[in-house]
Amino acid sequence: MAKLYFKPMPVLSVVLVISLTILISLGIWQYQRLQWKTDLLAEIEASVTAPPFTSLSDVNRAIENDAPVDFRRIEFQAKTIANSSVYHLYKSQSGGIFWSIFQPLRSDGRTIFASIEALSDEQKDQASFQVAQSEPITVIGYVRKSYPMGRVESWVKSKASPEANRYFYFNQTEDWYEALPEPYIEGYYIDVMPALSANELPVLRPDIANNHFDYMLTWWSFALIFIVIYLILHRRAGRLAFR
Repeated sequence: MAKLYFKPMPVLSVVLVISLTILISLGIWQYQRLQWKTDLLAEIEASVTAPPFTSLSDVNRAIENDAPVDFRRIEFQAKTIANSSVYHLYKSQSGGIFWSIFQPLRSDGRTIFASIEALSDEQKDQASFQVAQSEPITVIGYVRKSYPMGRVESWVKSKASPEANRYFYFNQTEDWYEALPEPYIEGYYIDVMPALSANELPVLRPDIANNHFDYMLTWWSFALIFIVIYLILHRRAGRLAFR
């Protein structure tokens, strides 16, 4: 009966172990990312296809129950808050420099920020930093979640200039909520859209790629290739044979 003869090359074996550890770990990480991304896309799909919210209380209740909220349509009555601060957030757009106006709105005993319109750089410099009390208005748009700024992103993102009312990330200085009446819905805002009703707004599905399955297979394929090369080298060196 043939017996396996195998005499590992020490250096090559160490290289293989290190390489396999890295490649398999990367594959596992991509598998975890695949699960996270799949769940995220399922949540977004549930949110965008749900009936529009009709009040901020509904939004708050959904957040407390961990229900999908991001990109969901909404329509409600609100008022601006007298002497509340208005914030200008840089908006990437062709044709010049533009700024989205964020201001707090009060409705149903709750406060939330809303992106109401965009101004050019020239218009922004002439705009007021505060608003007056207004009559009730109908707000129609999408509920959007503001994700915290990452450490690396905070290093590369342009720095806010509160004195010039120039921001490059939602609540970049983390003080937008300080002067607002409580309770307020933190971490979310309304992206206001021109429409007759929320039901007329198109379903807003973000274009989020989910290629992590391919990435996972790629890393594990590299691991398999390393093993095959390792065995071929031992075979040619006479260190792997059946005798």
